[in-house]
Amino acid sequence: MSQQQQPTREEMIEAGRAFEQRLRSAQASLEHALVTGRSADGTVVVLASGLGQLKAVQVDPAVFDTRDVTALQDAITQSIRAAAANAATLAQEKLGVVEINLY
Repeated sequence: MSQQQQPTREEMIEAGRAFEQRLRSAQASLEHALVTGRSADGTVVVLASGLGQLKAVQVDPAVFDTRDVTALQDAITQSIRAAAANAATLAQEKLGVVEINLY
């Protein structure tokens, strides 16, 4: 059996720097990316960054005709959750497994 040689300190530092650069690049990409989330009924659309920062909420004006507050609240919640899931999927593609929380 041959024994694998341990990396030198310099090799470990260089590998760490390369990893950090890949993370910074992915983070910058996610910061500029936009994801959407849509409610099941399509009345609410949420836009968020790939990092999960909420950017905009679009509400179909027809939703106000029904004056159904509970339905509107549910639609907003659904669209935010969908945007968070889409941001998490994009982040996972760029970074690997991560957790995204909208704020």
